[in-house]
Amino acid sequence: MLSKIRFFALILSALTLGMRFAHVMEAAPKLHWEAELYFQVQTSLYKYFAIIGPIVQIGSILLIFTIAYLSKGTKSFRYTILSAFSFIFSLGVWFFFVAPASSQIKEWTVTHTIPENWNSIRSAWQFGQVGAFSFDLIAFCLLASSILLVKDDSIQKS
Repeated sequence: MLSKIRFFALILSALTLGMRFAHVMEAAPKLHWEAELYFQVQTSLYKYFAIIGPIVQIGSILLIFTIAYLSKGTKSFRYTILSAFSFIFSLGVWFFFVAPASSQIKEWTVTHTIPENWNSIRSAWQFGQVGAFSFDLIAFCLLASSILLVKDDSIQKS
């Protein structure tokens, strides 16, 4: 049972990391775009990120906490719990930087005007995604390490 939970936690964590990595790869070009192009992309491309992303990330956090609970007292526990908290820190970065910028960007579709400070909104969104990715990468590496520790333990016992 625990191996299945680990498997699905790895899948959901990888998907979370992949979504964030996409934002990181887009960051440099998007920082040079004019307001109109940035507006078009931001208000059309990320609809499914907003729907599926939270489900995937919250799901991975819940599964990782489940793994931590089931692996109390093992060598992998520390890595597992740190992984869960790193994903939570990623969400914190997202809520602190990306979410406010996203809500301001959504207002652009209602008002049909791009504010003068749109560069600072773009920076908050882009660099917030980079910050969230950093925590997601750490979380994924910690989760993978916790699983590798379990494999090492079982090899040494054989």
